[in-house]
Order: sequence, then C-alpha cells, then structure tokens
Amino acid sequence: MDSFQATCAATGEFLPGEFAEATSTQVDAACERAADAAILLREMSPETLGEFLSAVATEVRSRRNDIVSRCELETGYDNARVEGEFDRAAGQLDLFARLAVERPWDRVTTEPADPDRKPFPKPSMSRRFVPVGPVAVFGACNFPLAISVVGNDFVSAIATGNPVMVKSHPSHPGTCELLWDAVKDVVKRMGMPAGTFELLHGRKPETSVRLVSHPAVSAVGFTGSPHGGRALAKAILDRENPIPIFAELGSTNPVFLTGDAMATRAASIAEGFAASLRFGNGHMCTKPGVVVIHENDASEFVEVTRGIFAKQPNLPMLSGPVSDAFDRGIERLRSAEKVEALFVAEPADSDGPWHRGAHWFGMDAETAIRDGWLHSETFGPVSVLVRCRHESEMLRVAEQFHGSLTTTLHTETSDNEFAREWRSVSERFAGRIILNGWPTGMEIGSATQHGGPFPASLDGSSTSVGHASLERFVRPVCFQNWPSNRM
Repeated sequence: MDSFQATCAATGEFLPGEFAEATSTQVDAACERAADAAILLREMSPETLGEFLSAVATEVRSRRNDIVSRCELETGYDNARVEGEFDRAAGQLDLFARLAVERPWDRVTTEPADPDRKPFPKPSMSRRFVPVGPVAVFGACNFPLAISVVGNDFVSAIATGNPVMVKSHPSHPGTCELLWDAVKDVVKRMGMPAGTFELLHGRKPETSVRLVSHPAVSAVGFTGSPHGGRALAKAILDRENPIPIFAELGSTNPVFLTGDAMATRAASIAEGFAASLRFGNGHMCTKPGVVVIHENDASEFVEVTRGIFAKQPNLPMLSGPVSDAFDRGIERLRSAEKVEALFVAEPADSDGPWHRGAHWFGMDAETAIRDGWLHSETFGPVSVLVRCRHESEMLRVAEQFHGSLTTTLHTETSDNEFAREWRSVSERFAGRIILNGWPTGMEIGSATQHGGPFPASLDGSSTSVGHASLERFVRPVCFQNWPSNRM
C-alpha cells in the first residue's frame, strides 16, 4: 500500500505519522456509504443537522491545542495566524448550525390552482429546494482549517442535508486526520449514518479522479490550482452523468490607485498594500497580485513600499512544491523583457529551505497587457506594479481582466467619472468590488460573495463563502398538485 509523510514547512523535515493513499476499493466503498447516508440525511430534521454541526464545533474546540500545533508544523504559519483561522472555522460551524435550522436556502414559491381557468384548468405548483446528494470536497492548501475538513464546503453541504467525502490535502494530512477524528467521534456519538462524513488521503491525481467519477457523487467543491480544477472538471464531463463542480481556481485581485488618493494618503496605502501582500505570506486567494497606478505617483509609492518590505522577515512557504512553483514564477518575471525588479527579498542565514520574502516587479501598461502579466498568478508573496500614462490607460488595463475574486479602488471621490467607469468595467470581471480597503480579510455573512468569472471560479454565479454558499448543494424541484404538508 502506498503511503506518504507530511513535512515541516519551516525546516523541510518529515513529521511523524504515515498516511496511506486511498485505494480504488476504499474510494468506492466511501462513496457507497455516502450514497446510503444521503437517503437518511435528506429526511433528517433541520434541528438534528444543526445539533450535529454544533457538536462538531464543540468537539473540535476541545482538541484545539493538538490541532493548532500540528497545523503550525505542516503550514509554517505562525501561532496567531493559525489561532485566528481556528476561530474562524469553529465560528463557521456555529453559524451554519444556526442556518441549518433557519434554512434560508429553502425558498418556496407557490402558485395556487385555478380549476375554473379556461381553456385548461391551472394546477397548483410549488417550487422548493432539495439536497443534491453526496458531495466530494477538496480542501485548500492555504486554509487547512477554514477551507478543509470542517470548512466552507463541509458546513454548507451538511447544513443542507448532504453527506461529505473530503479528499485531504497532502501538504497537511496530519491536521486533516485530527479534524476527521473529531467529526468521526461526533458521528458515532449522535448515531448519524455511517457515511455522513468520509476522509480519504492521497497525493495521486488518479485518487481524486476516481472520487469525482463515482456515480454516487452528486457535486464537487474544490479550492486549488487552475490545472487541478480543470482536470477534475474534465473527468466530471467524461462521466455518464456529469455533475456540478464548484471550483475556486485563481485570481490576481487588481488594485487601482488614483492620483487623489495617492496625494492624500500614499504612506497608508503603501502600508496597507505591504500588509495585504504578506498576509499568510502571500498564500491568499485574495492577495493583491496586481497594482495599477499613474506613472506620476509611482516613484513615491515604490520608495515607501520598499522600506516596508525591507523590514519584513522571510517566512516559510506552505510546502516544497509550493516553494518550487513560486521560484519558477519569480524566475519568469526576472528574466522577462521590460520588467523591473522593484524589490527582491534576500535570504537570511536563519532561513529554512522554503523561506521566502516579498518580491515586487514593475512594468508599463503595454508590457503588462502584451505579455499576459495581468492574468499570471504566482502563489506566494509577489505582486506586479503596472504604471499607466493616464486614467484612460488605467481603464484599458481594467478591461483586460478575465475574472477575479476581487478588485479594489482607492480614491477620495468615488462619484467622479473615472470611478463610475471603473466600477462599470469591474462588474464584468470581479466577484467583490472594494472601495478604499484591501482584498485580504473577508466577512462571512449573508451578503458575502466569494467567486467570480473564470479563472476565479468555474461557476461565477455561486459563492464558496458566506450564507449563500448553502445554495450550491441544493437543486430546485417543482411539486405539482401536492398538498403543502406533503412536500
């Protein structure tokens, strides 16, 4: 049986514990158990589903120290970062326990019958939503707690009455295993169906393809690379019965800086940019990967930001493969024509093999557009500064973006002509449009939208975070001539 070990992100050394690659037989058995559980869960009361999520939150909190400690080792995140994400994950469990009972997704639309209508009687009709069935979930490497085993996809699927099968992330399998143990104990204690939750380890693409190809799987939630997401989407299209895949794939999250904002608060904007870029050491899907600025404002902004970057420490990347991909992305930028290295973090003697700091590159608008840098995401602490000759060129740059989770405008007058035109353009490609803020950091609420046109996600009409994420794992059904108490 194939097995693998996790590595310490700070040192590159192997961590205790071996994790077995799930076999085809194990994947199939998990899917079949989930199929059986789906029949029972769809009939389960909202109160029971909410109680289950609340119990998972309590159980996870009781194991906080072990989970946080292992997560720090496997990710290289500092304690404050992991503790904060733990609180987000636990709070999310509490939130969706409440939403499971309130059922905001279950919007019922009813049309009464009209037996006297001519020339044909009108039947009664009610449109409502039902669970889709077993959901396969692929957690994110950069959010091992909040977008993983008990993360966004798990809570929204369970709250709507669907069993979940999680394919653990190979960069933090120990963290996944600890979370799985907590959920497993709650499943047993509450007498939930055996297939309510399944965890499968694996590094091989074949394991993931086997999971999404199983006929019992009814939907997929994925957070990861464009390459991985497209591979799963192709496997799903090859199924005899293709299913929905809700995949978050990549985003450059462009930020636009106007002259009036730079004249008023250039220093604070530089501080905000540097902090946002380095949050989680650039391992954020909402990282500001592109900044667009008027060339007259660039020099001061560059000077101030360089000073901030120079004081920041190098931090571990999430894993060796992530570090290698980052280095390849940096090399492409360093060797490109008409691209200037504005800041390149130098390694320190105390750094581990995967430690990296801020990298920042500049170019003019023509180069950015011609050579595709507006669409080139490198995962990690790197961003590009695009210099424009005038505001119309800034708008031209905005028009080039295909799809992004976010976009941001810093301005002192949001009702001027440029801001209005910029917003109109941004609505075509962004899922969240921010004014005078930064894309990292996101409120989980009823108005949250975390998605966007491709490549931000495969389904730009859905969100993977927030209350509306519940709508991904249900589907509408029209009930005709059924009494209301039988639907």
